[in-house]
Amino acid sequence: MPPFFSVVIPLYNKEKYIKKTLETVINQTFEDFEVIVVNDGSTDNSVAEVKKIDDYRITIFNQENQGLSHTRNNAISYAKANYIAMIDADDYWEPNHLQTLYDLIKDYPNQGAYCTGYTLKKTESIYHRANFNGLEKNFRDVVPDFFKHSLEHCIAWVGSTCIPKYVFEKVGNFDPEIYSEQDIDLYIRIALNYKFVLDNSSVTAIYNRTMDDNMSNFNEKKAIPKFLNSYKNEEKQNPNLNRYMDLNRFATLVFFKLSGKTNLEEALLKAIDFKNLTGYQRLILRLPNSVVRWLFKIKDRLKLNPHFIFKAS
Repeated sequence: MPPFFSVVIPLYNKEKYIKKTLETVINQTFEDFEVIVVNDGSTDNSVAEVKKIDDYRITIFNQENQGLSHTRNNAISYAKANYIAMIDADDYWEPNHLQTLYDLIKDYPNQGAYCTGYTLKKTESIYHRANFNGLEKNFRDVVPDFFKHSLEHCIAWVGSTCIPKYVFEKVGNFDPEIYSEQDIDLYIRIALNYKFVLDNSSVTAIYNRTMDDNMSNFNEKKAIPKFLNSYKNEEKQNPNLNRYMDLNRFATLVFFKLSGKTNLEEALLKAIDFKNLTGYQRLILRLPNSVVRWLFKIKDRLKLNPHFIFKAS
């Protein structure tokens, strides 16, 4: 009998985090799962850290460096289970995470994706619970409109989401030609074909964002996610998708301002319908880069939730 879940973990140079991540996985109260770790050519001691955990459910696959999308896709191809639960090598689960997903699958069969509530860890002392536009904290049901309810935080995040194999077979896997936000592109394709299910009463995953402000790996050729211009026809028919895409374009523009790459802004500015942005967001786009960087620097000192910047009106 195959396991109920395949837990897939892409691994690249996360020796400081992977052991704790795996410990939160193997300590699940629901135990019918396998763990597939795909080492994407790590140059540190990540694999050695994985091998410190003695659990028969863990299998390590090694490959030359191929990038995140290829690594996730390879992990999915190795999976024996019909339900794929993903987690990155520096994020964490609460012990009831897989049980919560299992209960959702049994109560709401044949849906596109199953999600739990999650917490964003910004620093060692600053945590924010994800808020879903228009949904209560005790919401547990099929999500009426993925795009509408993802206008503050996205309903789906990699570490909180389980996707059935039949969904990948219909909409495809992660796009290897997208170098950032590959998961968002996948969720858009799923939402255009299926419904999402959410248990927001159970906050079972921790999204570790302590490394997100690092601009040292900025690559101009890969800076604008391909998917930002991939759904123009669908946006014309779906106003909430259009708002969702414009918020993603806005977030990318803020990233450009933080990294000083103003030469990349013009194309995205032309693509945005500014009626989809708040007055505060329009102001951010007009501010000098130095002021935007200062605002983002002080928000952590003031313990501000950064999504007051990114959420819809």
